[in-house]
Amino acid sequence: MFKNLTKLACCLGLVNGAFVVCSQNVHSQDRLQHYNFLSENELHNLLKKHENLSILNRNQTEHILSLMREANTDIVSFRKNADRLIRILMEQALAQLQKKNSVKQSPLGFYTANEVKFSDEEICIVSILRSGNAFLNEGLRVIQGASIGQILIQRNEETSMPKYFFEKLPENIHEQQIILVDPMLGTGGSASMALKILQNYGVKEENIMFLTLVSCEQGLSKVFKEHPNIKIITAQVDPILIKEINYLAPGIGDFGDRYFGTVKKHTRGLQV
Repeated sequence: MFKNLTKLACCLGLVNGAFVVCSQNVHSQDRLQHYNFLSENELHNLLKKHENLSILNRNQTEHILSLMREANTDIVSFRKNADRLIRILMEQALAQLQKKNSVKQSPLGFYTANEVKFSDEEICIVSILRSGNAFLNEGLRVIQGASIGQILIQRNEETSMPKYFFEKLPENIHEQQIILVDPMLGTGGSASMALKILQNYGVKEENIMFLTLVSCEQGLSKVFKEHPNIKIITAQVDPILIKEINYLAPGIGDFGDRYFGTVKKHTRGLQV
C-alpha cells in the first residue's frame, strides 16, 4: 500500500503543496483534473459493444457513488453507501437469473408467478479477496442460503500484475450459478485470472455473473475478450484508467483500505 501511495504521490506531483496529475490524457504539468463522466451516448455505445454488459441506471447510483468517491468521507458513511450499492447489484443479479413460471394463489385468486429458477443453495457467491468480501454481508441478506467461495489474488506492487495465492471453492461449484464479486474492475487482470480458475473447476461461462461497483472500458474489454459468455453488472463506468498506478479516475481510491478501515487518515487525500 505504501509503495502505491509513493507512486501515487509522484504521479500527482506533490511539489510545494500543488497536486499535478498524470494520466492517459493529461500532461504532467497540469493541475489536478476535473473528470467528466461518460455521456449517455457513450454508455449506450458501450452497451451495444458488449451485449452481456449491464450498467445500473445512473439515477440509482450517482448519489451513492458521489458520497463514496469523496476523499473525506468517513468509514461509517463509506461502508453504509457501499453496502447500499452492493445490495442493488445483488438484487440486479437475481433479476437476471433464469426464471420459472408457475401458477400460485394470492389471497384474492390465482396468478402466474415468475420466480428465480434456482434455489439459494444452487447459487455460489465467489469473492476475489480481500475487497470482494465487502459483498458478503449484503449478498447473504439477499441470498441467505448461498455458498461462499473465495479466491485470493493480489496485485504485485512492483509490476501491477495479478498474483494468485489460493482458492477455497465448493466441491459442486460446477453445478452452481456463480456470482463473482470484486468492487473495482481496472485492468481486468484479477477478474480474468479468477474466471480461469472457475473454468478449471468446470464452471461454464454462461453460469457466471461478475458484479463490480466501478469499472472502465479497458477492463471490460479485456474480460469480455477472454470470457465472452459471462455477464457483467457494474454500477458505473469511469472514464480513465491511470496507467502508472492502475487506478480508476475519478475512482474511489483503494476500496479495500477505505471499507475495512486500514487506510491512514493523512493519506486519504491521496486517493484517486
